This record gives sequence, structure tokens and C-alpha cells, in this order.
Amino acid sequence: MLNYLRKKIGYDNPIRRLWHWIKGVIAAIVHGFPGHKMVVIGVTGTNGKTTTVHMLEHILRTAGKKVAMISTVELKKNGKTKPNISKKTTLSPFYTQGFLANCARKKVEYVIIEASSHALHQSRLWGIPFAISVLTNITHEHLDYHKTMEKYATAKKTLFNKVSKSCKKRELERVRQIPHSHAFVLNSSDRFYNEFVEIPCSRKISYGIGEGDLQANQISYSKNGSKFAIRYQEEQVGVDLKIPGAFNVENALAASGVALSCKLTLEEIKNGLESFEGVPGRIERIKSPKGFEVIVDFALTPDALDRLYDTLRQTVDNRLIGIIGSCGDRDKAKRPDMGRIVAEHTDITIVTDEEPYSEDPKAIMDAVLEGAKMLKELENDLHLIEDRYKAIEFAVKNAKEGDVIVVTGMGSFTTRSMNDGPMQWDEREVVREIIAKHS
Repeated sequence: MLNYLRKKIGYDNPIRRLWHWIKGVIAAIVHGFPGHKMVVIGVTGTNGKTTTVHMLEHILRTAGKKVAMISTVELKKNGKTKPNISKKTTLSPFYTQGFLANCARKKVEYVIIEASSHALHQSRLWGIPFAISVLTNITHEHLDYHKTMEKYATAKKTLFNKVSKSCKKRELERVRQIPHSHAFVLNSSDRFYNEFVEIPCSRKISYGIGEGDLQANQISYSKNGSKFAIRYQEEQVGVDLKIPGAFNVENALAASGVALSCKLTLEEIKNGLESFEGVPGRIERIKSPKGFEVIVDFALTPDALDRLYDTLRQTVDNRLIGIIGSCGDRDKAKRPDMGRIVAEHTDITIVTDEEPYSEDPKAIMDAVLEGAKMLKELENDLHLIEDRYKAIEFAVKNAKEGDVIVVTGMGSFTTRSMNDGPMQWDEREVVREIIAKHS
């Protein structure tokens, strides 16, 4: 009955939005508005949110702060980790407020929340006084829900309006002895930057590679990381980051902007970034004794795939083999683009099943295949292998020394949502099992 009503009552229906708002309000009241007892930081955007949240948590904790976080991958409190098995970027208002209440009891100083557009639109974060907000980027995603890019961006602006409101209250209360500045941290190269920077806030930090208030310059990229200089105002430090890609340099800048707003020094930020080991299921490398490796990554959007493959193409020794699917019950318009992008970057492309949910898995694969066919022909360097296990096995059996196999979509998830319900599936363990079988 609940699923039937969801389909009949649209996402923007006033009744549905009121229902979400009521839940958000009740959750905040029941738990006593715990967010007021700590500095709450929100990170939103299409891509890079999870890595930015994890980087920032590590920077703050390395600097000796008591910090907690909620991300797509895991929940962490003062260094203790619990996996997020919900597959939701932002959890329910009752869980989130309960988490904050527990953080208050544990005397946590900073909490970082990965804020999805769905959660912001549905008032899941109502009553949380965000002090600092981050925008990583806004690219094609979730248009099945928001319908247009403008409405998608508007949902994300909700987070910044919350910070703006908190900022005004602080000014009225004339609170000065606080461990942070209310701030926006904004990607200067994002197409929606000008709209976000217009929202009132006492401090705004723009960041970018070679541009913005907070810049990365003198960058050198390698297979396993990046070296660059972070410059802010008249200060500069060199950073040796252990995770690769220009997009991770941007994520490092986003996290650094927040850390500066929390009154950390560039030297403290450098120490945190250089000891950061990465995020589970994000460019996670699994090596084969035969001399090739498999990379498991979460990339779900055309922009994320393009950035990932562009990074890997620069350092691969031999062939790049891509395994691509797409999630059911989600934005259908992006599927052909995802297939096309992977086919454009790889020597061999394998289209397979991912998480169909209630959709026909064959229809999803056909849409991805349609895009891939724009650049490759079937049975040559383009393959349709419907069984995901067999698709990975095919790639492993045909891989040669120096090849890199890339499997995207699942990341660190430990289940797949199939037509008949969830099935146990840890992509990383599946890859290790197949490699061991064929070594």
C-alpha cells in the first residue's frame, strides 16, 4: 500500500512534502535538537561528497578534535566505525537526530553529514543548525526525482540557506568565542557557483585547481596519488596525497576549506591529507599475481565515470577494461551516456547487470549498451554479459599483464538490490575470489 501511494503521490506533492516535514520536526523535538550542542558541517554535491566527508573527518581527528560523520559508506564517531548498510546517503531524520544526540553525550565537537538532494528536499535534516556547508559540484543525476537540473540545484541550496539562517542567528546573539566561522565552501568551476555565492553568508571560500580563494597549483599526478601545493591568502604548503586524480585534489581543497573555517592551520591540514588512506570502495585496487589489477569504484554518474576513466587512462600500462551497468528505479536518461563514456575510454567494454530493483534488468542493460554501441561493435571489443559474476570472470580470464579492469557501480556495498530482493554481494570479495580461482 505504501509503495502504491508513493507512485500515485508525486515527489513535489504538498501532502507528501508535509508528511516528510512532520517527520523531520518530530525527530528533532523527540531528540531535543542535539545539533545545537556541536558544530555541524554539511557536504552536498553530485560527486565527491563521500570522499570529502572522509577527508575532513580525518583532518579534524588528526588535529586532535572529537569528530563524527555520516556518509554513504560508513558512520564514524571518535574514530569508531560502523558500516552504512542502508544504501542511503543521508539517513532518516529519526536515525540522524538520534546519532547527533549520542554524539552530544560523547562530547563530540564536530559532526560532518553527507547531505543528499533527496534528504534536503524531504526535510530529513530539519532542525539541524548547519554552521558550514560545502558544494562539490552539480552534474546530471537524480532527474527521475527532481525532473530538471534547476530543481536539483534548488534542493541543494536548502543546505546553504540553513547555514545562512544559522549565520544570522549567531550575529544577533553576538557569539564570538566559537571554534569555527560560519562559511560556505564552493567549487569555483561549478556551473551553479554564481547562484550559490549569492546566498548571504559572512564567509565564503571558493576553491579550485588554479583558481579561487583556495587553490591547488604545481600539480603532478601519478598512478597512486598526487603532489600539489595548497595556497590560501599568503600561505602555501606542499601536499603528497595518497589517492589519485584531479577530482581528489578538488575534494582535498573542499575539505581544506572547511578545516580553515574550523580554524585549523595549513600545516595541520597538510598532516591530515598526507596520512589519509582513502575511502572503501573508491578507486580500491585489487592486484592479481598475473600482473594486472582490478579497480572497484562507486562511480554512478556520467561525470564521475568520465573523471575516473580519464585519470586511469593517464597511468595504465596496457589495456583498460571497463565493466559497466546501471541502477534500476533511478534516472534513466543517463544510462546511454554511461555506456558511451566507458566505451570511449576503454579498450574492452563489458555491459552487465547491476542493481535492477523493480525494473527489467535487460531493459537497463540495453539502454547502457545503446550508448556503448556508438563507439564499439558487439563481439569485438564490446560484450554484453548479463550475469555480473560471469562478466567480472570474463574480464579476469582475458586480462594480461599491465591491464587494468574497472568495475563501477557497487563500491563498498555488501548487497545488490535485485527483482526478488537483496542478495549478498561484496564486489571486492567477489573480485578476490575470481582472481584466486584463475591464478
